[in-house]
Amino acid sequence: MSTATVPVERRLRLPRPRIDWGIAVTTLLLATLVVVDLSLQPALADITQIGLLVQTALPLLFVAAAQTLAVLVRGIDLSVGGVFAVANTMTAVWVGAAGGNHQLLLLAVLVAGLAMGAINGVLIAGLGFQPFIATLGTWTAYGGVALMILPSDGGAVPLVLTSILNGTVAGIPASIVIVAVLLLAWRVLRTSRFGTQIYAVGDDEERARLNGTPVRRVRLLVYALAGLCAAVGGIMLAGATSTGSPTAGDPYILMSLSAVVIGGTSLRGGAGGVGLSVMAAFSLILISDIASAMNLDVWVSVAASALLLLVMVTARALVERRAEGRTP
Repeated sequence: MSTATVPVERRLRLPRPRIDWGIAVTTLLLATLVVVDLSLQPALADITQIGLLVQTALPLLFVAAAQTLAVLVRGIDLSVGGVFAVANTMTAVWVGAAGGNHQLLLLAVLVAGLAMGAINGVLIAGLGFQPFIATLGTWTAYGGVALMILPSDGGAVPLVLTSILNGTVAGIPASIVIVAVLLLAWRVLRTSRFGTQIYAVGDDEERARLNGTPVRRVRLLVYALAGLCAAVGGIMLAGATSTGSPTAGDPYILMSLSAVVIGGTSLRGGAGGVGLSVMAAFSLILISDIASAMNLDVWVSVAASALLLLVMVTARALVERRAEGRTP
């Protein structure tokens, strides 16, 4: 057959249009759950009610963001629960007892979260500890610090924090604005040089090192940022509940990992992002809200979340296996 008779598409081997299935599936899941929840609770269409629902999701959204950062560099952060608890108890005890120095002490809580995350980074990037072992140890240590600060549930969260979370910005609930700021911050980070380095380290650490990427510094900074995000989550929960708890962060460890996996961030690192994890985390909150609206037992929402996790893990494994089969 002459070249002239061969279709142009065949000669050039034009690739088929690719669909980002992670974004598509996560978006479809969230949209479906929103529709179901609205059908059960039409009052949720009100902007104020949406703000309250988003406020409920804020702690998980920030912990999911923290976990995503660690996973992107082929790590894991079990200590997010401990960092969360320390920030939560500090807010309830020290910030709540501080006269008019709330802003300064809240800044101190954020710095503490950054420092705890940096300790993880030093152990993993500097001393070569495995992420699972390092963060398991620091989770236990940070949990002990939280118990030292607040031995049992209680404390007094400053009213200024609660009023901020319940307030509005240009008529938009503050909780929605906070989520928008989180996503904007991720967008800026993702498109920065540091963001590119994060993905490079997660994709192929050795190649990134050969290309001049400071792998250890990137990994250390990533864990520091993860600690900061987890601390913000602890502050958000304190503001929403007006109290603190030394074990407040424990449930968020597995929930954050579920959000990361459901959102499509690869546990092999280098693929995914905070935006997808935030969408997946909100989906988990909607599942719980739907179960509550239907007067179902708590175990139903837990089982539904577990089933969703298994389905998404299985689907992703099949997609990756198929992709590997196509790779020359």
